[in-house]
Amino acid sequence: MNENYFRIMAEGLHGELANLSPEDVLVHFNNYRANFLLDRTLTVCYLNRFLAAFNTEGAQCAREPLEYLLDKCLQFSPFDIANMRTKPVLDAPEARLKIEILDKTNFEPETFNMIAGLEITKEAQDISLFLRRLLEAFPSYALAAELLLAADFILGNAPDWLRKFKCPKRLQDDFNGMLFRHYAAMGHTEEAARLWELLPPAAHREVNLNFAAELARMLGDVPTAIARYERSLTLDKSQAAARFRLMELQSPSVKRAELVQKKKVAIYLYSYNKASVLKATLASLAASNIGGASITVLLNGCTDDSLAVAEWAKKLFPRNAFTIIPLHVNIGAPAARNWLINQPSTWETDYVAFLDDDVDVPEDWLEWYLSVAERDEKIAVVGGKIVFPGRPAKLQYLFRYVSVAKDDLLKLNLGAPDHQFDNGAYDFIRETRSVMGCLHLLRTSALREAPNFDIRFSPSQVDDIDHDLCLCLAGWKVMYCGLVTCVHHQSSGLGVKTDPREFARIGNGIGNDIKLFYKHFAHMDELRKLDNLSLLPWGRA
Repeated sequence: MNENYFRIMAEGLHGELANLSPEDVLVHFNNYRANFLLDRTLTVCYLNRFLAAFNTEGAQCAREPLEYLLDKCLQFSPFDIANMRTKPVLDAPEARLKIEILDKTNFEPETFNMIAGLEITKEAQDISLFLRRLLEAFPSYALAAELLLAADFILGNAPDWLRKFKCPKRLQDDFNGMLFRHYAAMGHTEEAARLWELLPPAAHREVNLNFAAELARMLGDVPTAIARYERSLTLDKSQAAARFRLMELQSPSVKRAELVQKKKVAIYLYSYNKASVLKATLASLAASNIGGASITVLLNGCTDDSLAVAEWAKKLFPRNAFTIIPLHVNIGAPAARNWLINQPSTWETDYVAFLDDDVDVPEDWLEWYLSVAERDEKIAVVGGKIVFPGRPAKLQYLFRYVSVAKDDLLKLNLGAPDHQFDNGAYDFIRETRSVMGCLHLLRTSALREAPNFDIRFSPSQVDDIDHDLCLCLAGWKVMYCGLVTCVHHQSSGLGVKTDPREFARIGNGIGNDIKLFYKHFAHMDELRKLDNLSLLPWGRA
């Protein structure tokens, strides 16, 4: 790890891509498409890197993805004047007319550029306030309306300012498309369905079709959802997530509820001074179908009411063995997991399930996890779709893979598309390399080969990722089950916005990233193979 790591930490994906050659960026991009649907933010990030590669590095490998990403960017953001002014777009008379209208209605360009230069994910509230004032002064300000809609999406707001916006007639179809995606992504079916009917056939491109497919599914029309995904994949066959989702809709996965009674499972929780959320988690667990699974709660040096909460929870599980292990000190997450795994009773079970102390689990989570695990005896880990609390829920964590493995850098991908709502697009099952540890199932026979989480990652963060990677390197499989949605109340890791006062926690995460790099430095070639592109069941198309 060199000084580039700290630049990447500050700049995110932009810094990560800048550290790669154009050829490696292309591999990185193809791997991303093998996992997640593109969104506007990621599209712009990749587009800018390929532009730099083509213009300053003369990389011919950038030409094809440039055209692809430019088209995608204009599907997401049809008022993007900078990209509209590229020659392939300018050749279209309709594009020239749009540019003319957008320029004409750009009433306060200096003010707008200042607002547009703010980081929308961090300053969405201020951006929204400034743009509302611009629209009050200039009701036909199309550029302001587009950016305001993007800010409202980050904030999870319905656009209550629409009546004040007087959209220029020639831009109305484009604006309706943006508004349709806004409502569809947030699950506002009535508004989204009305807007879909207003869109002309030319707007039925893959970006809109993916949202329209899930809209149809929300409305109970699965055949139409299937037809829309099929059309989307005809237009862009590289959308792996859309293909996985289509496969799930065409042939729904089968849940074997009887496995909860047939398989022996040990459920383990560990907690540190979070009595109220621990109580809610145990109540959620009790409301789910866990059959005769045993439950063990390790209290990691708690000084609050956690012991009383655990004692209270015993009555919630009258048919399950319920054990409390109160420790005098907080030994950290990896050591707590090891303490629990190495209980003698573990080795009498078929599976071990770990829950964080701050989750809400669905009733059938264990039924689904066991159903997936029993597909293949080489499946060692099963995890689910993790969302933030609130309605509509935003994605927090889906699954991960190794995105960069070089002699000076080891990076995993983003755990989920940032600031995207859970509209059902990731409700499928697939093999991956790592899942979130807040609700996951491990095969006991695999634990015999990797019985411990590495305590060098104490007190927390990265230990579950490392354990998954170690299992993959040993030939085991990790599975993502997006048919299980877990609400995770505690924002964990560095992929989410943390309290500025938690610098010690941030430092621990950075330190653990560096430890992960040096732990696996000797076998970077093997880690490089732990992408997800190679796992696509239909090949690398």
